[in-house]
Amino acid sequence: MQIVLYSSFLLVTACTAPSNQLPNDQVRRLEVAGIGQVTAYPDQAEVTVEASFVKPRLKDATAEVQGVIGDVLTTIQPFVASRQDVKTSFVSTNKEYKYVNDKEVFAGFEATQSLTVRLSDLTRLEDFMEKLLATRISRIQRLSYSHTRADSLQQQAQLIALRNSLKSADKLCAELGKKRGAVLQVTEAGSDSSPESGWGSPVEMNLYGKGMGGRSFRLTPDLMVFSGRVQTSVALE
Repeated sequence: MQIVLYSSFLLVTACTAPSNQLPNDQVRRLEVAGIGQVTAYPDQAEVTVEASFVKPRLKDATAEVQGVIGDVLTTIQPFVASRQDVKTSFVSTNKEYKYVNDKEVFAGFEATQSLTVRLSDLTRLEDFMEKLLATRISRIQRLSYSHTRADSLQQQAQLIALRNSLKSADKLCAELGKKRGAVLQVTEAGSDSSPESGWGSPVEMNLYGKGMGGRSFRLTPDLMVFSGRVQTSVALE
């Protein structure tokens, strides 16, 4: 895993009160904001696929869907670490209609089932997708990336933001000819984790005709950015 740490800071204006011997809400103070960022590449992915068939009889459509999902489960077995990495939905059914000569005509019964797989070894993602596309799935609904240490990385970003706010306070105090006193209050001004370009968006790749069954392609996850923001109030001495 490659983790890059970098930071930035934002200065805001100061306000003063007559005496630093007063209660906190009346102490001469400096209000500063800090921003921190941590970047890391994802270390796991989730893929959601769907099988859907329309048949004259409901039981035939259901059997077809369950057969395809069963094949998918067999195919992905070498790629998953545990049963908890695979989630299968219930089979949903519906009546399917089509228009013939401007008239709605009953086409059959549709059965649909989806399956979500978590892949913890991204070096095998390309091979995994090739094997998956070789099955009779109807579509790939979603491909998303995440990080197993997302909470920890977010906390790091918040701590960097706090340190940067104090650096900002020191610089402002030096310009004002003052000394920074105690930290009076720290407020989280928001946090965010996002990709630099679009990880985690729905794919909705329909596979009509299975023309993509043997296609080889490269999948490269984008860099994740965890951002932290704090508002810090410090006393002026």
